[in-house]
Parts: sequence; structure tokens; C-alpha cells
Amino acid sequence: MDRETAVEVINQYFRSWVEKDFNLFVGSIHEEAIVRECTGEVIQGRDELNRWFKQWNGSDNEVMYWDIHNIGFDYEQMTAFVEWKFKCKYKGTTYEWDGTSIVYFENSLIIELNEYEMKKDKSYPYKQVSVAI
Repeated sequence: MDRETAVEVINQYFRSWVEKDFNLFVGSIHEEAIVRECTGEVIQGRDELNRWFKQWNGSDNEVMYWDIHNIGFDYEQMTAFVEWKFKCKYKGTTYEWDGTSIVYFENSLIIELNEYEMKKDKSYPYKQVSVAI
């Protein structure tokens, strides 16, 4: 597997959620894949992943955007890291955050995906402020 293929598979996975496209989703994950969401939910294996995708997208839930900022790839470990920003409507509430995923591959498919959340609102408590004299 090379970086180009990893980027293609990652983009396909993210796009599947935005477009609610089950075929894109299935085409990007390994049958034994495990997804660990930043919410704490763990979904494992093709059957659970398929049910999760269909249930989540079969309602008024919506991924408004899932924009990728950067994808790094480790050839030795066949692992990618992805920095992104995300916004969705889930059960009537809108959520938005920045995040990172560590993605592992097997047979050019996602075998493991671990998500990490970073708060969207940032503060800079140690930034020095210039004071005019």
C-alpha cells in the first residue's frame, strides 16, 4: 500500500458519511474493522459497522462537513494520521469540533480507525499582549 491509496481510502470513508453513501462506506472498511469514536463508542466487525452506518444515517442525523486538513502516512507501519474539522447534527443537536484520526490498513482497507477530539474553541492563556507606552 502506498500513500496515494491510503489518501483515497480515507477520503472515501469521510465522504461516505457526508454523502450518506453506504457503498462508499463498505468499500473503505475491512470486514474485521474496528472504529473507536472520540465519543467513546466502539464499533467492531462488518455487521456492527453496517448497522451503525445505516442506523445513524437512516434518521435526521447529518454530517454537515468533515473536512480534512492534513494526512500523514507511515510506510513502515501502513498507518495514516488525519487532521480534520467536523460538524454534524445528531438527534436534533448540532456538534462541531476539530479532531485527529489514526488509521490502520490491511489489504488496502481500513482495519482500525481511532478518533480523537479537540475542542473547536481555542484559548491562548500565555500569549503576550503588546502594551503601548
